[in-house]
Amino acid sequence: MTFNNEFPIIKLFNGLNVMNFSSPHSYVFHTREVLPACSDEVAQKYKLDSDHTLHDRGVYSDVLIKYNISSEMCDVLVKASEYNGIDIILVPYPVLDAWSAMIRNLDNDIDLQALLPYKSYQSFDNLVELLERVLLKIKTCKLDDRVTKAIRSDQFCTSLEGLMVINEALVPA
Repeated sequence: MTFNNEFPIIKLFNGLNVMNFSSPHSYVFHTREVLPACSDEVAQKYKLDSDHTLHDRGVYSDVLIKYNISSEMCDVLVKASEYNGIDIILVPYPVLDAWSAMIRNLDNDIDLQALLPYKSYQSFDNLVELLERVLLKIKTCKLDDRVTKAIRSDQFCTSLEGLMVINEALVPA
């Protein structure tokens, strides 16, 4: 099973539908279930935009990397988060970190219309709600075993912003 003919999805024994977003490596769960890898083309297509700044230290350089979500990545993650057939979207940690930073900096001059040009929004709040919905589903894997690299099928990692959105979603209106 795939989403958008690009991203493998597996239904785990515990009933969760988990999607691989952009990893060219398969995930092996502690239950021995395997979520297939994305193709190399998909991994390249949905990589983060990055800005590298070198700080010369003489013998070596420190590299400051700032990651940004591309409009193509944003578009597909919003669509995947709206699809009821996906419970968890496994993303690389830098994707979770960049998405969380984008949410954290929403009031600071981010060109959101350029990021999500396919939608027309009634309000800024409506757009924020869409972007926060993604945080409800994007997670990173939680290792079960460092040697075998098996991951948990019942524990996934989120960000502080993701936890805040989850907690808000659990509060009755």
